[in-house]
Amino acid sequence: MNEILLNSQSSNFLSDEIINKATKDPETRNNIIKFEYKLLSVYAHKFSIILLPKTEQILEWHGMISISYGLYAKGKFKFVLTFPKTFPESIPKIRFLYPLFHPLIDEYNNVDVDTLISKWKYGQDCMVYNLLNKLYEMFIDVSYYDCVTSFNPRAAQLFSNDINSYAEEVNKQIAQSEQQLYDNKNDFVLKLKEPTYNTQTILQKLQEINSSKNLTFEQKKKDLLSYILQQSKENQIIE
Repeated sequence: MNEILLNSQSSNFLSDEIINKATKDPETRNNIIKFEYKLLSVYAHKFSIILLPKTEQILEWHGMISISYGLYAKGKFKFVLTFPKTFPESIPKIRFLYPLFHPLIDEYNNVDVDTLISKWKYGQDCMVYNLLNKLYEMFIDVSYYDCVTSFNPRAAQLFSNDINSYAEEVNKQIAQSEQQLYDNKNDFVLKLKEPTYNTQTILQKLQEINSSKNLTFEQKKKDLLSYILQQSKENQIIE
């Protein structure tokens, strides 16, 4: 089965036979999902997303998206991606953990995935990779901000009529996302560890290393780099 998947994915599509089989055979469907996760493990960083499958439940992934520019810049939003039992025939669903003010997000934090990819047919431009890429785009592409036919027409109307008020709503939720960043819910497998160091501690370490008369300049650089890397490891994401 894995060989079939590799050959199919290299051509950027799965045959109708495999898709039909996957909707009826959980093992086939799960193999496709596992392949998708391997693909995203390599490429998801391109659109600032990190993901982890829920323990012993491949049909549910937990993730976080970080927005680097635009109205939602500095926002770090946690979400859940779920695969329907009819995947890959049906598109996965996405729901954010906390409220987000956006025309494509409803009052229950669900994303309008059918607007992100209007004609889902698995393969080519309809893979989980493409869906998550669109998820990132919906925060930075203003063409999504005035989509009155989506889940939150009030947000779209506010963007068109009063962009400053729209930005204020967004800024409130970006601030809330920062407060909730280390609020690790028990059932959410992607847990973040709050940093325990700051710039001041690194500066102190730099002064300490620099004051050593027994080290060459190259050794000092190496020691400082090792310290920073060690600090980064200690403050990384934990499962």
